[in-house]
Amino acid sequence: MTVNQISSAQRKRIIITGGSSGIGFAIVQCLLGEGHTVHVLDRRTYEQWQSVAGPLVETVAYHSIDLTDITGATAMLSQAVDQMGGVDVLINNAGIMNFENAHESTEVVVRNQIAVNLEAPIHLSAVAIKSMLQQEAGGHILNIASVAGLKATPKLAVYSATKAGLIQYTRSLASEYATRRIRANVICPGAITTGLTSRIMFTLIQKTVPLGQLQTVGEVASLAAWLISEDARSVTGSVYSLDGGMSL
Repeated sequence: MTVNQISSAQRKRIIITGGSSGIGFAIVQCLLGEGHTVHVLDRRTYEQWQSVAGPLVETVAYHSIDLTDITGATAMLSQAVDQMGGVDVLINNAGIMNFENAHESTEVVVRNQIAVNLEAPIHLSAVAIKSMLQQEAGGHILNIASVAGLKATPKLAVYSATKAGLIQYTRSLASEYATRRIRANVICPGAITTGLTSRIMFTLIQKTVPLGQLQTVGEVASLAAWLISEDARSVTGSVYSLDGGMSL
């Protein structure tokens, strides 16, 4: 879909976390291509963002923030909302994962995963929803979880717990705010090569994909673009497993 295929009424004000790499960056590129306004919240410095974004620097508003700093992150989100005069879509994409034995998880590792993968989306969504409630058109919360949130996964106990929590949180939002025209959906990607996956781990996961093919960041981006569009205006509380059958 191109900018010319979207009317001005369909263009949305979007905030996405973790938009400087992997799935997040693919979503940013896709949404910009459709003509939406995009703000990115990410832990990389602005200089680092410039080095990876290329020409996108001119069209994306970038905000550098560590999502483990919940107070700072919510303040940054509020700033982005004010700059755009509201927010139509919040995409909680940022995530961190530690591949380790459950009994070897340290307090810091556990807390960081909970903060970034679950606590930040909860607090950021609350800020976005307050703004969406003031809009007749409502809005959309789109969370990026994982197949690990749907099935037991060895060496990913903490990560799986945070993603499972994010899935249930999304469905609860959908139920609570449907009458206010605020939708909430979640995408659960499967085996995708991003900065979160080591080569050894990725090779092991690849063998478990029933369809025998790996997913791409582009597939996730395309699904995300559809979910926030008017074509999906009746879709809420849905969990999309984009995993080649891994969760079956």
